[in-house]
Amino acid sequence: MKKIPVFGIFREKSHSPRREYDDEAILRQTARFLSDSPEIDVELFLPEEFLHTNLDVLPALIFFMCEEAPYLERLRQMNLDHGCVLVNTVHAVENTFRDKMVEILSGQPFFPESKLHEINMPASLDDSRQCWLKRGDYHATCDDDVIFVEDKDSLPAAMAKFSARNIKKVLVQEHVPGDIIKFYCIRDSQAGHTWWFKWFYHKEQDLKEYAFSSTILEDNCIMAGDLMGLDIYGGDAIVTAEGEIFVIDVNAWPSFALFRQEAAGFIAQLLKTKLVEHLGAASQLGTRLENTLSLSV
Repeated sequence: MKKIPVFGIFREKSHSPRREYDDEAILRQTARFLSDSPEIDVELFLPEEFLHTNLDVLPALIFFMCEEAPYLERLRQMNLDHGCVLVNTVHAVENTFRDKMVEILSGQPFFPESKLHEINMPASLDDSRQCWLKRGDYHATCDDDVIFVEDKDSLPAAMAKFSARNIKKVLVQEHVPGDIIKFYCIRDSQAGHTWWFKWFYHKEQDLKEYAFSSTILEDNCIMAGDLMGLDIYGGDAIVTAEGEIFVIDVNAWPSFALFRQEAAGFIAQLLKTKLVEHLGAASQLGTRLENTLSLSV
Protein backbone atom coordinates (compact mmCIF):
# COMPACT_ATOMS: atom_id res chain seq x y z
CA MET A 1 0.00 0.00 0.00
CA LYS A 2 1.32 3.44 -0.90
CA LYS A 3 2.01 5.60 2.12
CA ILE A 4 2.19 9.34 2.75
CA PRO A 5 5.83 10.34 3.40
CA VAL A 6 6.27 12.68 6.38
CA PHE A 7 9.53 14.05 7.80
CA GLY A 8 10.32 15.21 11.31
CA ILE A 9 13.43 17.27 12.11
CA PHE A 10 14.91 17.60 15.59
CA ARG A 11 16.04 20.87 17.19
CA GLU A 12 19.72 21.79 17.18
CA LYS A 13 21.47 20.60 20.35
CA SER A 14 22.78 24.14 20.91
CA HIS A 15 19.19 25.41 21.04
CA SER A 16 18.10 22.92 23.72
CA PRO A 17 19.85 24.05 26.91
CA ARG A 18 19.17 21.32 29.49
CA ARG A 19 16.23 20.27 27.32
CA GLU A 20 17.97 17.96 24.85
CA TYR A 21 16.06 14.88 26.00
CA ASP A 22 12.69 16.65 26.30
CA ASP A 23 12.93 18.29 22.87
CA GLU A 24 13.87 14.99 21.27
CA ALA A 25 11.17 13.10 23.16
CA ILE A 26 8.24 15.27 22.05
CA LEU A 27 9.25 14.90 18.40
CA ARG A 28 9.63 11.13 18.73
CA GLN A 29 6.31 10.77 20.55
CA THR A 30 4.55 12.81 17.87
CA ALA A 31 6.08 10.55 15.23
CA ARG A 32 4.78 7.47 17.09
CA PHE A 33 1.25 8.82 17.12
CA LEU A 34 1.46 9.66 13.43
CA SER A 35 2.80 6.19 12.65
CA ASP A 36 -0.27 4.66 14.28
CA SER A 37 -2.03 5.55 11.01
CA PRO A 38 -0.99 2.92 8.44
CA GLU A 39 -1.31 5.56 5.70
CA ILE A 40 1.66 7.57 7.06
CA ASP A 41 5.38 6.78 6.87
CA VAL A 42 7.48 8.98 9.19
CA GLU A 43 11.22 9.52 8.88
CA LEU A 44 13.15 11.55 11.47
CA PHE A 45 16.30 13.59 10.80
CA LEU A 46 18.88 15.47 12.78
CA PRO A 47 19.11 19.01 11.34
CA GLU A 48 22.55 18.40 9.78
CA GLU A 49 21.32 15.13 8.25
CA PHE A 50 18.38 16.91 6.68
CA LEU A 51 20.65 19.63 5.30
CA HIS A 52 23.19 17.33 3.65
CA THR A 53 21.15 14.27 2.66
CA ASN A 54 20.05 13.81 -0.94
CA LEU A 55 16.38 13.03 -0.52
CA ASP A 56 15.00 10.15 -2.58
CA VAL A 57 11.48 10.75 -1.32
CA LEU A 58 9.73 14.12 -1.24
CA PRO A 59 7.56 14.45 1.87
CA ALA A 60 3.98 15.68 1.86
CA LEU A 61 4.55 17.31 5.26
CA ILE A 62 7.52 18.25 7.46
CA PHE A 63 7.19 18.97 11.17
CA PHE A 64 10.33 20.48 12.60
CA MET A 65 11.94 22.09 15.64
CA CYS A 66 15.16 23.41 14.04
CA GLU A 67 15.66 27.18 13.92
CA GLU A 68 18.97 28.12 12.35
CA ALA A 69 19.15 29.81 8.94
CA PRO A 70 20.61 26.98 6.77
CA TYR A 71 17.88 24.55 7.83
CA LEU A 72 15.10 27.09 7.50
CA GLU A 73 16.29 28.04 4.02
CA ARG A 74 16.19 24.45 2.82
CA LEU A 75 12.72 24.01 4.31
CA ARG A 76 11.55 27.20 2.65
CA GLN A 77 12.91 26.05 -0.71
CA MET A 78 11.26 22.62 -0.41
CA ASN A 79 7.96 24.31 0.30
CA LEU A 80 8.35 26.60 -2.74
CA ASP A 81 9.61 23.88 -5.10
CA HIS A 82 7.45 20.93 -4.04
CA GLY A 83 4.57 22.36 -2.03
CA CYS A 84 5.19 20.25 1.07
CA VAL A 85 3.34 21.43 4.17
CA LEU A 86 5.54 22.87 6.95
CA VAL A 87 4.50 22.94 10.60
CA ASN A 88 5.25 25.47 11.91
CA THR A 89 5.90 27.46 8.74
CA VAL A 90 9.36 28.93 8.28
CA HIS A 91 7.85 32.40 8.39
CA ALA A 92 6.17 31.67 11.74
CA VAL A 93 9.40 30.32 13.25
CA GLU A 94 11.26 33.43 12.10
CA ASN A 95 8.55 35.54 13.71
CA THR A 96 9.57 34.12 17.10
CA PHE A 97 13.05 35.63 16.72
CA ARG A 98 13.03 38.56 19.07
CA ASP A 99 13.49 41.31 16.50
CA LYS A 100 10.45 40.06 14.56
CA MET A 101 8.43 39.32 17.69
CA VAL A 102 8.85 42.89 18.97
CA GLU A 103 7.86 44.27 15.58
CA ILE A 104 4.70 42.14 15.52
CA LEU A 105 3.57 42.41 19.15
CA SER A 106 4.57 45.97 20.07
CA GLY A 107 1.46 48.07 20.57
CA GLN A 108 -0.64 45.13 21.74
CA PRO A 109 -2.08 45.86 25.20
CA PHE A 110 -0.80 42.52 26.53
CA PHE A 111 2.83 43.04 25.44
CA PRO A 112 5.19 45.02 27.72
CA GLU A 113 7.28 47.87 26.38
CA SER A 114 10.19 46.34 24.46
CA LYS A 115 12.89 47.86 22.30
CA LEU A 116 15.65 46.31 20.24
CA HIS A 117 19.11 47.88 20.52
CA GLU A 118 22.26 47.42 18.48
CA ILE A 119 24.91 46.29 20.94
CA ASN A 120 27.23 49.16 20.01
CA MET A 121 24.54 51.81 20.54
CA PRO A 122 23.73 53.17 24.01
CA ALA A 123 20.52 51.94 25.61
CA SER A 124 18.66 54.12 28.12
CA LEU A 125 16.77 53.21 31.25
CA ASP A 126 14.73 55.52 33.48
CA ASP A 127 15.92 55.81 37.08
CA SER A 128 12.84 54.12 38.46
CA ARG A 129 12.57 51.24 36.01
CA GLN A 130 13.88 47.71 36.04
CA CYS A 131 14.18 45.70 32.86
CA TRP A 132 15.32 42.47 31.25
CA LEU A 133 18.01 42.21 28.61
CA LYS A 134 17.50 39.35 26.17
CA ARG A 135 19.57 38.30 23.18
CA GLY A 136 18.00 39.87 20.13
CA ASP A 137 17.84 36.86 17.83
CA TYR A 138 16.74 33.45 19.13
CA HIS A 139 15.02 32.59 22.37
CA ALA A 140 17.33 31.81 25.28
CA THR A 141 19.90 29.10 24.55
CA CYS A 142 21.72 29.51 27.90
CA ASP A 143 21.27 31.32 31.21
CA ASP A 144 23.31 34.35 30.07
CA ASP A 145 20.87 35.03 27.23
CA VAL A 146 18.48 36.69 29.69
CA ILE A 147 19.77 39.17 32.29
CA PHE A 148 17.77 41.12 34.87
CA VAL A 149 18.85 44.77 35.21
CA GLU A 150 18.10 46.40 38.56
CA ASP A 151 18.78 50.03 37.59
CA LYS A 152 20.38 52.23 34.93
CA ASP A 153 23.82 51.99 36.55
CA SER A 154 23.81 48.22 35.99
CA LEU A 155 22.85 48.49 32.31
CA PRO A 156 26.32 49.05 30.71
CA ALA A 157 27.85 46.00 32.40
CA ALA A 158 24.92 43.83 31.36
CA MET A 159 25.18 45.06 27.77
CA ALA A 160 28.92 44.33 27.82
CA LYS A 161 28.23 40.67 28.63
CA PHE A 162 26.32 40.32 25.37
CA SER A 163 28.95 42.25 23.44
CA ALA A 164 31.68 39.92 24.73
CA ARG A 165 29.77 36.99 23.21
CA ASN A 166 29.51 38.78 19.86
CA ILE A 167 25.74 39.10 20.09
CA LYS A 168 24.84 42.03 17.83
CA LYS A 169 21.39 42.99 19.10
CA VAL A 170 19.79 43.02 22.54
CA LEU A 171 16.13 43.33 23.48
CA VAL A 172 15.42 45.69 26.39
CA GLN A 173 12.07 44.68 27.87
CA GLU A 174 10.20 46.40 30.69
CA HIS A 175 10.11 44.37 33.91
CA VAL A 176 6.54 43.46 34.89
CA PRO A 177 6.35 42.20 38.49
CA GLY A 178 3.92 39.37 39.16
CA ASP A 179 3.35 35.63 38.95
CA ILE A 180 5.10 33.90 36.05
CA ILE A 181 2.94 31.57 33.97
CA LYS A 182 4.10 29.08 31.34
CA PHE A 183 1.69 28.26 28.53
CA TYR A 184 1.42 25.79 25.65
CA CYS A 185 -0.86 25.94 22.62
CA ILE A 186 -1.66 23.65 19.69
CA ARG A 187 -3.84 25.48 17.20
CA ASP A 188 -4.58 25.77 13.51
CA SER A 189 -4.03 29.52 13.27
CA GLN A 190 -5.41 29.73 9.73
CA ALA A 191 -8.60 27.83 10.53
CA GLY A 192 -8.96 29.53 13.92
CA HIS A 193 -9.35 26.19 15.71
CA THR A 194 -7.62 25.48 19.04
CA TRP A 195 -6.80 21.83 19.60
CA TRP A 196 -5.25 22.25 23.04
CA PHE A 197 -4.24 25.01 25.47
CA LYS A 198 -2.55 24.51 28.83
CA TRP A 199 -1.07 26.85 31.42
CA PHE A 200 0.76 26.35 34.73
CA TYR A 201 2.80 28.40 37.17
CA HIS A 202 6.56 28.56 36.71
CA LYS A 203 7.94 26.64 39.68
CA GLU A 204 10.99 28.77 40.53
CA GLN A 205 9.30 31.88 41.96
CA ASP A 206 7.79 33.44 45.05
CA LEU A 207 4.26 32.64 43.96
CA LYS A 208 1.51 35.04 45.06
CA GLU A 209 -1.37 33.40 43.14
CA TYR A 210 -2.88 36.71 42.09
CA ALA A 211 -6.46 36.40 40.87
CA PHE A 212 -6.91 36.58 37.09
CA SER A 213 -9.16 35.49 34.23
CA SER A 214 -7.95 32.26 32.62
CA THR A 215 -10.12 33.12 29.61
CA ILE A 216 -8.27 36.40 29.08
CA LEU A 217 -4.94 34.58 29.54
CA GLU A 218 -5.86 32.10 26.81
CA ASP A 219 -7.21 34.84 24.53
CA ASN A 220 -4.02 36.91 24.89
CA CYS A 221 -1.72 33.95 24.30
CA ILE A 222 -3.70 32.80 21.27
CA MET A 223 -3.81 36.31 19.82
CA ALA A 224 -0.02 36.52 20.13
CA GLY A 225 0.37 33.14 18.42
CA ASP A 226 -2.08 34.02 15.64
CA LEU A 227 -0.34 37.33 14.95
CA MET A 228 2.91 35.40 14.57
CA GLY A 229 1.29 32.67 12.43
CA LEU A 230 2.13 29.83 14.82
CA ASP A 231 0.37 26.48 15.16
CA ILE A 232 2.54 24.77 17.79
CA TYR A 233 4.00 27.09 20.39
CA GLY A 234 4.48 28.06 24.02
CA GLY A 235 5.76 30.94 26.05
CA ASP A 236 5.68 32.98 29.22
CA ALA A 237 3.13 35.34 30.68
CA ILE A 238 2.91 37.50 33.79
CA VAL A 239 -0.10 38.11 36.04
CA THR A 240 0.19 41.32 38.06
CA ALA A 241 -1.24 42.05 41.50
CA GLU A 242 -4.11 43.85 39.76
CA GLY A 243 -4.90 40.80 37.61
CA GLU A 244 -3.47 42.27 34.40
CA ILE A 245 -1.99 39.70 32.01
CA PHE A 246 1.09 40.28 29.88
CA VAL A 247 2.59 37.89 27.33
CA ILE A 248 6.34 38.43 27.57
CA ASP A 249 7.74 35.73 25.28
CA VAL A 250 6.58 33.26 22.61
CA ASN A 251 8.56 30.41 21.08
CA ALA A 252 7.90 27.79 18.43
CA TRP A 253 7.43 24.16 19.42
CA PRO A 254 8.53 23.91 23.09
CA SER A 255 9.34 20.59 24.74
CA PHE A 256 5.89 20.13 26.42
CA ALA A 257 7.86 18.16 29.03
CA LEU A 258 5.17 18.01 31.73
CA PHE A 259 2.43 17.07 29.27
CA ARG A 260 4.34 15.22 26.55
CA GLN A 261 1.95 12.34 25.92
CA GLU A 262 -1.13 14.56 25.92
CA ALA A 263 0.45 17.25 23.72
CA ALA A 264 1.92 14.79 21.20
CA GLY A 265 -1.52 13.28 20.61
CA PHE A 266 -3.03 16.66 19.78
CA ILE A 267 -0.04 17.63 17.63
CA ALA A 268 -0.47 14.41 15.64
CA GLN A 269 -4.16 15.20 15.13
CA LEU A 270 -3.29 18.68 13.89
CA LEU A 271 -0.70 17.28 11.47
CA LYS A 272 -3.09 14.64 10.16
CA THR A 273 -5.73 17.31 9.55
CA LYS A 274 -3.23 19.38 7.58
CA LEU A 275 -2.29 16.30 5.56
CA VAL A 276 -5.92 15.65 4.69
CA GLU A 277 -6.32 19.27 3.57
CA HIS A 278 -3.11 19.02 1.51
CA LEU A 279 -3.98 15.74 -0.19
CA GLY A 280 -7.51 16.83 -1.03
CA ALA A 281 -10.84 15.10 -0.86
CA ALA A 282 -10.31 13.39 -4.23
CA SER A 283 -7.20 11.57 -2.99
CA GLN A 284 -7.74 7.96 -1.93
CA LEU A 285 -5.02 8.27 0.67
CA GLY A 286 -6.53 11.49 1.94
CA THR A 287 -9.95 9.86 2.25
CA ARG A 288 -8.56 6.90 4.21
CA LEU A 289 -6.62 9.19 6.50
CA GLU A 290 -9.66 11.42 7.05
CA ASN A 291 -11.68 8.37 8.07
CA THR A 292 -9.11 7.36 10.69
CA LEU A 293 -8.89 10.96 11.89
CA SER A 294 -12.61 11.21 12.48
CA LEU A 295 -12.46 8.02 14.55
CA SER A 296 -9.59 9.21 16.74
CA VAL A 297 -10.70 12.77 17.57
